[in-house]
Amino acid sequence: MMDYVNKLVHAINHYNETDPKSKELLRDLICYYSDNSKISQDPLIKELLYLAAQKMRMFGYNVQNHFTEEPYTASAVLPDLQNDVIKNYYRSNVYEKNILDKSQKEVVDFFQALKVKRLLVSAPTSYGKTYLMREILYLNRDRYFNILLVFPTIALLRENVSDMKEFVRSKELDYAILNTVSDDIDIHAKNIFIFTPERALQLIALYPDIKLDFFFFDEMYKEDEDFATAVANEDREDTISETKDETPMATVSFLDDARAKTFRIALYLLAKSVPEYYLAGPNLSQKNFSFGMRTFLLTNQISIKEILFEPTIRIYIQAWKKEIQEKHGGLPDITSSTLTLPSNARVQDKIERVIQYIQQNNYGKTMLYCMQPSKTIQYVKQYITNHADNHSTNSRYIKFLEHIRHTYNIADSINDWSLYKALKKNVAVHHGRLPRYIQNEILRQFNRGPIDILFCTSTIVEGVNTEARNMVLINSSKGRASLTTFDIKNISGRAGRYYHSFIGRVYLMNKEQEHILEADNAHLDFVIYGKKSISNIDLDNAFSEDLSEKNLESQRARRCIQKNYLINRETFEKNRLIPMEIQEQLAQCLHTKSELLEMFDPLLHSKSSTRETFLRGYYIKKLLQVYSIAGILKEATETFYSGVAYSYQKEGLKGLLSYQLKQAKQKKTSVDSAYLSAFKIQKDILEHKIPQLISLFDSVYCYVANLNGRNIDGFSLSSVARFYETGVKSSLGEYLSEFGFPIDTIRRLEKNIPDIESKNKDNARQYCRKIYQKHIIPLLDEYEQLLFVAAMQELPN
Repeated sequence: MMDYVNKLVHAINHYNETDPKSKELLRDLICYYSDNSKISQDPLIKELLYLAAQKMRMFGYNVQNHFTEEPYTASAVLPDLQNDVIKNYYRSNVYEKNILDKSQKEVVDFFQALKVKRLLVSAPTSYGKTYLMREILYLNRDRYFNILLVFPTIALLRENVSDMKEFVRSKELDYAILNTVSDDIDIHAKNIFIFTPERALQLIALYPDIKLDFFFFDEMYKEDEDFATAVANEDREDTISETKDETPMATVSFLDDARAKTFRIALYLLAKSVPEYYLAGPNLSQKNFSFGMRTFLLTNQISIKEILFEPTIRIYIQAWKKEIQEKHGGLPDITSSTLTLPSNARVQDKIERVIQYIQQNNYGKTMLYCMQPSKTIQYVKQYITNHADNHSTNSRYIKFLEHIRHTYNIADSINDWSLYKALKKNVAVHHGRLPRYIQNEILRQFNRGPIDILFCTSTIVEGVNTEARNMVLINSSKGRASLTTFDIKNISGRAGRYYHSFIGRVYLMNKEQEHILEADNAHLDFVIYGKKSISNIDLDNAFSEDLSEKNLESQRARRCIQKNYLINRETFEKNRLIPMEIQEQLAQCLHTKSELLEMFDPLLHSKSSTRETFLRGYYIKKLLQVYSIAGILKEATETFYSGVAYSYQKEGLKGLLSYQLKQAKQKKTSVDSAYLSAFKIQKDILEHKIPQLISLFDSVYCYVANLNGRNIDGFSLSSVARFYETGVKSSLGEYLSEFGFPIDTIRRLEKNIPDIESKNKDNARQYCRKIYQKHIIPLLDEYEQLLFVAAMQELPN
């Protein structure tokens, strides 16, 4: 033990903040000793670990070691006073019990000292970039009225809505928290908007006069589609055909563009119009910024704070070799596997061996990265073949399993669905196609429950916090594209989260992954400001002063053509991610064929709501037919989308699953492929493409109808678009959907309790409390009851 003590004492005494090697050595010793229970329980080691963390001003280590107080009794008043001074200096402004690390405080102080408060922070994953955003908001609470927080996914939206409500409540601030544009918005009040980039663009379109005082943009690197292949499309991660089992789906090219354009245009417009902001991303090295990114930062006077120090030990393990060996700098080899591997081993053999190695060493929870959803199914299916069911005693998990069994057991398919079979063995998959509430519950059970092994796609790296201590990189690509250095670092960052783990282990399953890591060849660009030719969408949304000479010429040529368009700029900007020529094509069709305008007259004069008249009259088919007549959609696509929309309207997800399972039986394809196809249709077509088509039709129809002298006062299809996007009709239903509640269950509640449609979020809790026992419980299973109660607890009394 004295050898450990001497090494730690020497590292503490020779610590130099400005010397990276000195800093890394002390980190390594803290993490290595703290992770080893035999070493860390020694009283003298405990004292030294506390002192080492204080020396580094890395207080998260003491939190992880559960040192709420000093693990020793001070012998004099001076050490006590010194510790109190240190704590108070670094104490959080928002959460009094929390102490900021030195570099975290430096970020906040740096922002506050800036004359032009615009900052890009690059830091390792789990650094606390979002946490620091709340520090900044609190310090500027008297100056910021309308605040916009932009997060990449709905899951992160939900998490941050909850955190910001608690922040506002605990600090007694008078902000309204809003996370959809369908909420009642008073732009002259104090608001915190928590939106995805898509919703941020909707906010700008619907409220062009809104004055935003500050915005935060998380994962800002996503604006460059070439920079990070693995995380380009989040929920729409499977844009290529994956298996022969899947139902072929007609594509709509102008809706299939990489999601990066949404991030880029949203970030570009916000940076041009909002005076103060904070941009964040992991592992963004300035030396890898291309010309366009450098110009973006310079033009907008954005300062940079780059945090290079990684607070946890991250060990990259060559798991493709015959034996597994862990090596890290000056530390001893931690362990070596006795599980040898033949040279011609299959991928599945490698997976089995790595998991065995992790379990034998009690290394904790494990995620395994797969290139696409079908791969998660393939690998989990093979893995669970030789593993028995684990009968969990976790009450919530048991209820979840029973919910899955009775909800998805269509045509006796449940026992052939690999996800369900895996869950019974305490193993799971996670990908963007799964219904949101299933994704949420799987992550919950991975973090707090019996699930220890999770086969996942790139959706897991979207800033989602997990308890994973191990990451296995099974594949080296995402779809057809190879992973970049940035991708692998970002995926690896999910293993060993600061404040939760001291060591994260990353298992490389082939040598190519090691070569990619060493290459470090990914360059972050901002193409609007760059010299390369840019897309028409970028040209149509860019200000001329930001374009290169070549792109400016292209923009002028487009503007010259657009001068003769029927459609105007204001209408285009309501759906600014859809090419202007497509919008013009639709406008010309409606303008020249008056019978198409007349086809929608009943919607203008209906005594019922527009949404009910639209759904009852099956207007989605008529609307899609207009796109077909205009030459925008192929007839096969129009027919397919119409059928999907009608089936979903009548029977929900269960209807889609039922159809896909029948197709699978006829074609003799797998049950798994049927579930993947049904989930993809719901995500990609119903929640994404059809709402965009409705929104575009709405703005163009209103514009053309007005030109033709029709009275369209108060007409809007926004409630129809929201129905397909969320699957529900009521304000309470939309809230439950955002919270992460089964869509078909919400629809069951709306159908059987009609009064729900008239209730908004402000009065829903009291109303539901009154009718819960008699009317709501009979419609919910035990798992759904848990979710419903949790959702109600977040609503105002």
